Amino acid sequence: MFVAGFVTGTLAGWPLADRLAFAGLTAALSVQEFGGSLSAPGWAEIGAWWRRVGCAQGQDPAALRRYEFLTDLTPPGPARPWPLRRAVPTIGFRRSA
Repeated sequence: MFVAGFVTGTLAGWPLADRLAFAGLTAALSVQEFGGSLSAPGWAEIGAWWRRVGCAQGQDPAALRRYEFLTDLTPPGPARPWPLRRAVPTIGFRRSA
C-alpha cells in the first residue's frame, strides 16, 4: 500500500512531503485489517480517518498540519462508519491442516 499511496501522490503532482505522508497513511490504515487488497483504504476511509483525527482531543498541532492537504482531497460530509467492515477472504481458509 505504501507504493500505491506514493504513486497516487506522484501522479497527482503533490509535493514529496505530501506523497510520503499519504503513502505512510495508506499503509498504516491497510494493516489495520486482514486481507491484502481487501484492506486497501478508499477515499471514504481516508476522509473518515482525517475527520476523526481532526476532532480528537490532545492532537499534536504539527502532526495535524502535516495532513492538512487531505482536507481538499477527501469527501466532505458524513462518512461511512470507520473502520469499514470488509469482506472476509475465503481462499485457503477451508483446507484441512
